[in-house]
Amino acid sequence: MTDPVPPYQGPMPIVPLLDEGLRLTRAHIRAIFLPVALPVAVFATLAGVAQAFSMQSLFKGGTPSPTAFWTPQVLLVAALLGLLSAVAYVAGQVAALDALAGRPVDMRRAWSFAVRPAVWGTLLLSFLAILVSFLFCVLPVFFVAPLLAFAVPVMAEEARFGVGALSRSAELALFNPSRRLMEHPIVKVLLLMVVSTLISYLAGLLVALPFQLPMFIDVFRRALAGNQDVTSVMTRWIWLQIPAQFLSSLARTAIYIYTAFGMALLYADVRSRREGTDLRREIEALFPAPAPSPPGAPWS
Repeated sequence: MTDPVPPYQGPMPIVPLLDEGLRLTRAHIRAIFLPVALPVAVFATLAGVAQAFSMQSLFKGGTPSPTAFWTPQVLLVAALLGLLSAVAYVAGQVAALDALAGRPVDMRRAWSFAVRPAVWGTLLLSFLAILVSFLFCVLPVFFVAPLLAFAVPVMAEEARFGVGALSRSAELALFNPSRRLMEHPIVKVLLLMVVSTLISYLAGLLVALPFQLPMFIDVFRRALAGNQDVTSVMTRWIWLQIPAQFLSSLARTAIYIYTAFGMALLYADVRSRREGTDLRREIEALFPAPAPSPPGAPWS
């Protein structure tokens, strides 16, 4: 069981939320990381191997078009990787919610929850909503995606699925009684996404750079020598990128677990304040405060 989150009179500020998410990640990453990261990393490596074979066979016949790299085999492995990643990330979010609530982290239960048809149906609805918002000049996605960001916590903690889960997520994401911009849940979700994306990008770059440097050096040396045949250089070094894909996938999953804890903290913070406010309103409706005595009324 973890230490309780520090109490706040109002919404939990974004900086303490990020710090607490990091603390929780460090405390529980051993239980969550490998069951989530390893299957995704293995499939990411298989996708890299399939693409490497495809590139080698295509480059033998000259310089192919960019679309020629996406052979049926590569597309199949990429689709399986996307599906597996979605299941693994839902399992990671469920595990983060269990850890935050002080429950034992059971990855078998988390994976079992992630493959439920109701979960997949809800995720499909969420994906379609985000896709439609993306098609309308991209900008609406920055509102719709945070609006539906609590869908997985709602499914895991409140057993709501489908449209009910998405509407509940939107209800929580729009809860901002103070009407302050930096206290709005949507703003906090966006900031969490930006921070996680930047860290994930930097981590992936640092992991992949040692494997890409030999290729860049070879390309630069050949260019200085007047050889502009870049395709042969890529074919020569392509297999060196396979371990880079494996390690980059592990790094991205570690950052995702941090994001999952941040989202769990934000969900718990908004839900507790939302339900606390509703509870106070119900109590006041059932037991209204006595009306003040009229001026000059004698004491009873």
